[in-house]
Amino acid sequence: MYTIFTAALLSALTTASPLTPRAGTISCPIVFDGRIPTAFSTDPTKFDTYATNTIYNPDYVKGNDLNWSTILKFPGGTASRFDGTDHVPVEVTISDQSIFQTQKGFRRAGLQFLKDAADGEGQKGVKTLHFSVKQDSARPLNLTHEYLNVWHEAADYSADQIMFQTGTIIGSNGADKNNFKILDRNGKSLYSTATDKTQWQNFAIKLDYNKK
Repeated sequence: MYTIFTAALLSALTTASPLTPRAGTISCPIVFDGRIPTAFSTDPTKFDTYATNTIYNPDYVKGNDLNWSTILKFPGGTASRFDGTDHVPVEVTISDQSIFQTQKGFRRAGLQFLKDAADGEGQKGVKTLHFSVKQDSARPLNLTHEYLNVWHEAADYSADQIMFQTGTIIGSNGADKNNFKILDRNGKSLYSTATDKTQWQNFAIKLDYNKK
């Protein structure tokens, strides 16, 4: 099972006072807004079709016979940094049914921005990916496993440009399994911090396409 989550891709840095009930001030244009409107939490079937899901791709990436309305949970509680009163946190769950296509070696349930494109605005200039995560004590992670929680994948699927992970990375001894880790496309560690079991944790990763 995974954590409560909110996300947005912006064209520069955002600022806000942490741990406040109102939404943080957004000081730059949002390219992709991954925040979940309150209406989606009262009717999760909005995630299941292109007619109603204007945020994420309703088909990817999830178990072959599952709908997003059965995967996603809305645990309530304290709002994250940018949620405010108009948006709610979302929790992504995984199970033995979370097998995507024929990839049987692992389980997948990943929300993908609906309007993303290889040559779109999300792939130009300087962008910052903001996301907030919080642990669910009712559904704790099994940290003997590796969890890829947030990633930015190349258009040709050749590599993940950045990876936000926790748990025991495959091939490691698990010494840092209680940390959130940000890795580059070569698996090199860029940042690591202890996982907070009770509070929201906020992250921002800058993607500079001018230097690629």
